[in-house]
Amino acid sequence: MSFAGVQIDKAQGGLVKGEGADRTAALIIGCNAIAGKLEHFNKYELFQIEDAVYLGIDEVGDEPSSHYHLSETFRLSPETRLFLIAVPKTTKVSDLKNLPALIAVLRSIDGINTIAIAGLTADTTINAAVGGAQILVDNMAKEHIYIDAVMIEGLGEYLSETITTMPDLRQMECPNVSVIIAQDPAHPNCAAVGSALGMLMVRAVHENLGSVDIERKPRSRMIEENYPLTDAKRDLWLDACLTNGKRFSEISAGEQTKLNELGYIYAGKFNGYGGFYLSNSHTCTKADSDYAFIERNAVWNKAARIIRNTLIPRVRSKVEADPATGYIKSTTITAWDGLVRKALDTMVAAGNMSDFDIFIDPNQMAVSQSPFKIKVRLVADGVVHEFEVDLGFTNKI
Repeated sequence: MSFAGVQIDKAQGGLVKGEGADRTAALIIGCNAIAGKLEHFNKYELFQIEDAVYLGIDEVGDEPSSHYHLSETFRLSPETRLFLIAVPKTTKVSDLKNLPALIAVLRSIDGINTIAIAGLTADTTINAAVGGAQILVDNMAKEHIYIDAVMIEGLGEYLSETITTMPDLRQMECPNVSVIIAQDPAHPNCAAVGSALGMLMVRAVHENLGSVDIERKPRSRMIEENYPLTDAKRDLWLDACLTNGKRFSEISAGEQTKLNELGYIYAGKFNGYGGFYLSNSHTCTKADSDYAFIERNAVWNKAARIIRNTLIPRVRSKVEADPATGYIKSTTITAWDGLVRKALDTMVAAGNMSDFDIFIDPNQMAVSQSPFKIKVRLVADGVVHEFEVDLGFTNKI
């Protein structure tokens, strides 16, 4: 007998088109080791940017880009906890899945569900980087470690000058990977992975990365009416561009639509409204997939973790049989249903989803070597991507 216990199978097709406390994140960053302070393939738990400075990562030293990513994460999500993992700069995203030392340290982070990657050497193609990141996620899922999102740098060398000829991420079938091509022109040497991570960490699992406002702001920003990337006092995100240097102001409305269709996450602004925001929470899979956005993966994974932890105490326990049929006794089905229902009710209360349904087939033999089947369907809330308003005049109401 193994210790798999409860296997969660991902169902597809249920969605028809027509709080930071839930996130435990690691930032894998390519940087130099610092003798006596920062070792490669080790984890460092950070609660503020000063913790990184203590490790030798500061904005005037050898690692200004690393400091920038970390400072952005804590600026935008100041009440968060973050694990830092340094790897050699020569490492590629596609290499990570084959590095036992990295896999071991990821395993050691209890509850890890979010990974951001920055500062690594470019892969030959963006497809290689995305595919490698998804294999890392898939391998961890086999160990029942569910990763909601891996956010990687969409480096400028991956992008063509013409948006219409950029690689189509929606064709890659990598639903847990997102590519960040947003860039603050004040920091031109990298994609804004740290900013994206901060914007993700500050949101609840059901919130979209590109929402103009967030449901629960940090204490320092509670009186603000929105939650932009922009911080004029620090000269951050006063403008935005793609990682190939193309300014947002140079991107036409049609090209913006194309970037969304291709599945890239970039930064922009609404004409006549202040501040810059991330475009969306796209993942590298088909747009009509149930898992085409980070928040859908995050909600599914949270439910999977809750169901698994709820049912593990029942593993290898007695299953009562109906003496007339040999099937599972109805009282046992009711008990299992009640356990899972009570656990998932917490997600409804938290606003992670609208509702859910549980079905346990009563025609399952009580004495069986096969897994007992439980079907759970989550009712996801929608996300407002745009409004279309019919506005006109009338001579009377």
